Amino acid sequence: MFAFSFMDYAYSSEGWHWNDPTDSKPFFPWLWEDQFKPTIVKGFDETGARIIVGGLMASAAAASQDDKVLEYTQNHDVMSEDWRQLGAMLGSGGPGVILAVSQLWWDQTAGLQALRAMSLTTLTHVTLAASINRQRPTGDRGWSWPSGHTSNAFAIATSLAYSYGPWIGTAAYTTATFIGASRIASQVHWLSDTVAAAALGFYWGRASAMVTRGEKDPITFYPVPVPGGLIVNYSQSF
Repeated sequence: MFAFSFMDYAYSSEGWHWNDPTDSKPFFPWLWEDQFKPTIVKGFDETGARIIVGGLMASAAAASQDDKVLEYTQNHDVMSEDWRQLGAMLGSGGPGVILAVSQLWWDQTAGLQALRAMSLTTLTHVTLAASINRQRPTGDRGWSWPSGHTSNAFAIATSLAYSYGPWIGTAAYTTATFIGASRIASQVHWLSDTVAAAALGFYWGRASAMVTRGEKDPITFYPVPVPGGLIVNYSQSF
């Protein structure tokens, strides 16, 4: 995908030429030194640590409701099959990749930001899911925690929010929430899987945006325990 994206295209009819983001630097050193490494470094600051801790606490709180939510979805038709399939398709990764690669042409900075977020989210998800290997609600397979569909959806949503502001961000987060809900309604993920995945996607989406911005953002994110659960407070100035 990256190799395809960085080919040197020229559109003579429009008088427009592809800008090589590597600046003629060898591809793999550029990929690590200019893209992934700074994302990892910038992401793990005080706010990043709060996101990780808050996500784990929120997932643990949600786990206490996992069985109740599963029982409810088994006894109620909370979402039609068509909507569940739509959520699965939107969160499959394909639409996100198409969006991010498209951004490389009309907004290269935002496209690189989205691809960094998606790549690191996917890598983290696969590592965690394979290591923990939690059984899904159906009990027929593992790799349940965290949800890959949901984590990538929130990574893309966060990248879009940072790039284009709260209006696009609101629509993107609404879509990401729908994808997470569809995974619960399909009984392929527990509630706590999607909560952890949302935090994971948000973490890498923000971390990638910090590379683009080159500075820390005015953001607060912290969990507040309440009787019977947990409230996660989040605010950001765009």
